[in-house]
Amino acid sequence: MKIDIRVAACILKDDKILMIRHKKGDEKYWLLPGGRIEYGETMIETLKREMVEETGLEVRVGNLMFVSEAIPEDNHRHIINMFFEAEIVNGKIRLGNEEILDAVEFIDINKLDKITIYPLIRDELKQYINNSKPLGYLGCRWK
Repeated sequence: MKIDIRVAACILKDDKILMIRHKKGDEKYWLLPGGRIEYGETMIETLKREMVEETGLEVRVGNLMFVSEAIPEDNHRHIINMFFEAEIVNGKIRLGNEEILDAVEFIDINKLDKITIYPLIRDELKQYINNSKPLGYLGCRWK
């Protein structure tokens, strides 16, 4: 088994946050756009590549916001999630062509409590948006 490292971007615009919806079987959930690091690629390179692939947007990557891990009870996966600030520098929003991708849109920050977000970072995401202070390591957040 290997440990996956995933990077994700937090992009804010007019009291909204850019989110991407995944669909697995009958389940749909939202997450910050991003993806897994490929061997030989930096976290920043990965995030820039993934943003273009998933959203059509070129971004400037900013500060590290927080880090979490995702390890299910049966230990079939282990993911380290790195969450970065980012801002759009070019492009028009569009949904990438991966089969798992279901929607990409800016969601009103006040509606975050009404959607399913994985990993389980909703409270910390809202806290960071309100305070703009790094939160460090959040621990294990499976899902």
